[in-house]
Amino acid sequence: WARPELEAFHLPSTSQPPHLFHPPHPEPEAAEQSTPAPAVAAATGTNNASGSPPPPRSPPPAPLETEQLPPNAKPPADEKPPPPAPAAALRDLFRFADGLDRVLMAVGTLGALVHGCSLPVFLRFFADLVDSFGSHADDPDTMVRLVVKYAFYFLVVGAAIWASSWAEISCWMWTGERQSTRMRIRYLQAALKQDVSFFDTDVRTSDVIYAINADAVIVQDAISEKLGNLIHYMATFVAGFVVGFTAAWQLALVTLAVVPLIAVIGGLTAATMGKLSSKSQDALSSASNIAEQALSQIRIVQSFVGEQRVAQAYSAALAVAQSIGYRNGFAKGLGLGGTYFTVFCCYALLLWYGGHLVRGHHTNGGLAIATMFSVMIGGLGLGQSAPSMAAFAKARVAAAKIFRIIDHTPGITKEGVELESVTGRLELRNVEFAYPSRPDTPILRRFSLSVPAGKTIALVGSSGSGKSTVVSLIERFYDPSSGLTDSQVFPCLLLEYNLLEGVS
Repeated sequence: WARPELEAFHLPSTSQPPHLFHPPHPEPEAAEQSTPAPAVAAATGTNNASGSPPPPRSPPPAPLETEQLPPNAKPPADEKPPPPAPAAALRDLFRFADGLDRVLMAVGTLGALVHGCSLPVFLRFFADLVDSFGSHADDPDTMVRLVVKYAFYFLVVGAAIWASSWAEISCWMWTGERQSTRMRIRYLQAALKQDVSFFDTDVRTSDVIYAINADAVIVQDAISEKLGNLIHYMATFVAGFVVGFTAAWQLALVTLAVVPLIAVIGGLTAATMGKLSSKSQDALSSASNIAEQALSQIRIVQSFVGEQRVAQAYSAALAVAQSIGYRNGFAKGLGLGGTYFTVFCCYALLLWYGGHLVRGHHTNGGLAIATMFSVMIGGLGLGQSAPSMAAFAKARVAAAKIFRIIDHTPGITKEGVELESVTGRLELRNVEFAYPSRPDTPILRRFSLSVPAGKTIALVGSSGSGKSTVVSLIERFYDPSSGLTDSQVFPCLLLEYNLLEGVS
């Protein structure tokens, strides 16, 4: 205590006797505690020769009675976790689109529609081409003229597919990149503007990082490639059924009856493979954890001669993954074989019934083939659109997490005034405070502190007595439950230098 400008503030816990909270002769400018809550004692020495004793040391606080818990402490086990946020609306996924993005989405939608309708239209032309071979077999000139005409149509359809597929993929990918980049920037800006208490209670730092790395990718994938694929496959579904029912409606009805059977077999196969794939990933993850723990603690493993045990545990984990891999291969082969078997059985049924319609002069061979393949392609297009729909469901959930941060208004504003000069005096008046994550555990009770300009202050106390809490309040990481701090009088000081550079 050799420096007269050094003041030491002792912050004991509330379990200490009240007579230890107040020194015999406190300085007038020293902070005082009005109640036996976490109190403040001040002792100011003049020099080494003055003989003034340092502040009395307090006994350690009672265990867990007033120990300060970390701000991000988990709630008790009996508290239920908050319900998940509702999924975002579909239109909200495009909230960051500007004028250029709207043009790109319009062009991409048009390209996806043309691309989806091109294959059923091709089959309609193909039906007329096949019919020209049989109807004009005795007139080669007419047959050649019709073949040349339909060959030109095929060239037009091929050019339309090339242009529309380019427009679909490039425009949707382009606008997806633009919107996701804008969303990431807004998300990071919103996260940086939040107050500290928001990260203590509502969100974790890992959630913010995960949202930028994973949730934003899910949203981008949905509003770019997956949306183009969805429009494309739905256009194929509609065009296929339109072509089929306009060509031979009787055969289209029979085809429509067998398409769900193919879809059911494919769906069961995909669901089985998805479950087995998830189990295989879990088994491989367990094996990787064993290897990672062993290598990270290699000295302990070698000290206890545990190399053989680690190898056996790793081999056992891989054996589980290997067994699941065998089952996955068997299910994939069985499902693929069953799907193709069902498809060719349906082909046999449709060809038999198509031949019956041709013999009855209800249609011709070309229209029968076009109807059969158009309806089946339309049904498969509907099935292929299911992953895109699932991607949108995931994107709505991921977007809700991102928009929750973007739309959240921080409790502590960071907009303020610029002062021409600052004296440097800090004061806390009758402050009461509890961390937002533990509102039932008070940290400060009617705490007052006055720091004159130019003074060097030391906050001294046992662990959990509130030293870091006082500094956090001065820096306005938190607002007190009651009382007043200078940081609340001027919420944000836009100065030419760092106001709190001396606080440490």
